[in-house]
Amino acid sequence: MELRISSAACSRDGAPDVELMINGKRQDVQQGATIAALLEELRIDPLRVAVQLNLKIIKRERYAQTALHAGDRLEIITFMAGGSG
Repeated sequence: MELRISSAACSRDGAPDVELMINGKRQDVQQGATIAALLEELRIDPLRVAVQLNLKIIKRERYAQTALHAGDRLEIITFMAGGSG
């Protein structure tokens, strides 16, 4: 499934969009999109992030099966290397 992120009410292929909150910002995505499709569209490597959906951490192996719905709240958390000093 190709995901389209837009500000329009419908995607170019006619599928209705749903509004989500992603990292505190409103985004419209195609209805039925998955976490995996969203990360791909955003060009985010799923191996470098954790995803919290409605206050629950989603296991990486479930990204492709986890559909997004209107009103969902996502936090995409990027892993960073570093240390003190």
